[in-house]
Formats: sequence, C-alpha cells, structure tokens
Amino acid sequence: MEKHPENPGRILVLTGNLDKQGFTVEYVSRSVDVQEARKIASRIHAKGYIQYLEKLSRSNYSIIDEDTYLTADSLGLAYATFQTSYDLALSLSEPVFYVSRPPGHHAGRDGKAMGASSQGFCLLNNAGAAVLGFKDRGFSRITVMDFDVHHGNGTMEIFYEEKILQVDLHQHPDTLYPYTGYPFEIGAGEGYGFKANLVFNPFTWDDVYLRVLSMVQELLADFNPEALVVSAGFDGFLNDGLADLRLTEASYAALGRLIRNLNTQALIILEGGYTVGLTKGVEAFLNGLTGREVNYEPSGTMSSARAEEAVRINEKTISKIREKALGEGG
Repeated sequence: MEKHPENPGRILVLTGNLDKQGFTVEYVSRSVDVQEARKIASRIHAKGYIQYLEKLSRSNYSIIDEDTYLTADSLGLAYATFQTSYDLALSLSEPVFYVSRPPGHHAGRDGKAMGASSQGFCLLNNAGAAVLGFKDRGFSRITVMDFDVHHGNGTMEIFYEEKILQVDLHQHPDTLYPYTGYPFEIGAGEGYGFKANLVFNPFTWDDVYLRVLSMVQELLADFNPEALVVSAGFDGFLNDGLADLRLTEASYAALGRLIRNLNTQALIILEGGYTVGLTKGVEAFLNGLTGREVNYEPSGTMSSARAEEAVRINEKTISKIREKALGEGG
C-alpha cells in the first residue's frame, strides 16, 4: 500500500528540522479525557457524526472516504489534538505554534462540509476547538486565518453564520480540492460580511501573494481581534506536492510577521504540508513569527496582466468585508 501523505512521519520531519535550526520544541504527551473531549466536540460536530467515528474506531483500519482513513488509534489521537487545541486557547498568553496531527480544517459538522467529496484527511476540527476555547475565555472579537493551500471548508461551514472574521487564503476552488471557498461566499445571517475567501490561481508566485497579504494585514489590524486562530498549512510551498502554488520562504516569513505584528493572543495549529513545506516553509514562518532577521527574496513573477487581475479580485473581496464587518462606507 502506498504511504498516505498524512502520516506520523510528517511531525518527525518538521520537529527534526526545527531542532537543527535552534528553535525550542516542547514535546507534550498527554492522556485525553474522552468524555470531556466528546462533550466539547459535540458543540461543533453533530452527535451522529461523533458516534460514527467512534464506531469505526473499534476496527483496526477503516476507510471513511477516498482521502480519509481511521485506525484503532486515530480517534484517540484526534480527541487529544482537539482537546489540547481547546485547552491551549483557554490558557495561552503568547503566540503558540501547536504542531499536531491529524489536521482538522476540512471537518465540518457532519464530517464532509460544503458539498466536498471527502474529509481531506481530517476527523475533528481543531481550529473550531480553539475558537470555543477563546469564546469560553470571554473573547468576542475572534479571527480565524487559514493559509493552507486548500480551502478550510469545515471551519468555514461551522462558523459561517457567526460574527467571527474568517480569512482564508487558498488556491482557486475551480482548480483544487475541496472545490469550495469562492470570493462571493462572504457569510450568512449574523456572519454575513465576515468571511473573506481569497483565491490564487495555479502557479501563483510570491509577488501576488505578498501584495494580497499586505491587504490582509491592514484588514486584521483594523478589526483588532482579541484572539487569533490560525490554520497553518505549508502545502502551498513550491513543489510540496499536493497543489500548484509556487510560494517560497518570502511568503511564509511574511505570514509569520503578520501574526507577530498583530500582537494578540494567537494559537497556530498545523494543517497541511507534506514535503519541503514542512522544512523550508515552517522554518521561514517561525523566523517571521519570532522576529529572526532573515532576508528572503521573493522568487518568480506572474505576467503583469494576470498579476493585476489576481490582486484586483482579492482586493474586491477585502473591500466588501471592510464595508460589512468593519462598517466602512455602510
């Protein structure tokens, strides 16, 4: 059987490189209170879905869908990751990068979300758990930023009708799983105007991404969140393997600096990243987040016309969010 992209070796690759680069890596091993984790999970996931996962977990190996598998140990690990995400949000006082698996941002209320064909390696929504932790801590101005190359459809679905500012930067949904997250999807009900889906065509380089990121930084600074949840995916890195963006260290260092400059409570949770993104991408991101002075030159450029069109589409989305969520011009 071919090795699945989402496997325990991902974490070893990532943490091994951070050790080499002199970052402090704290290894945490914890037993999970399954009853408590189940109780928290039921606040964002349907009871029937949780029961379904628990039934499958009684087998040594189960296939949930074409992308997502479950072993006898998977649900226990998912519960531990989920509950740790919640507990960290309750207690952290400075930005924390939580390196964990399995990922979670594709898991919606019933598993598959927003019409997606699969759960994309995800079981429980860890970003959702962090949002709950910040809410229970008393915060109301909460932002979720997702820079995994795939749209965080599960997280978007869960909070689509809530006044939580969600900014999701991903490859255009016409061209990549889960084929959701179009610019016109800006929320519903009380959440209308609080959802920014920022899209990038295949073969986008740092030049376009950095220009859009500067607009995101202004939007988030003006929203001034009390707490920030970040779904951190590094699979948009050039040649990481599962997508078509061509981002390099320059983009990921800028993402780290953006979070650092917000100077707010921030929980950053690992999502995707499967090869080079786990080393070069994560390292550059943490250099930006921690203020290490490393100069990364942007690599590659799109044609002028294509670049301007890509920036214009995302600028239009951000302007609409400014009008609705921040009340500018409305």
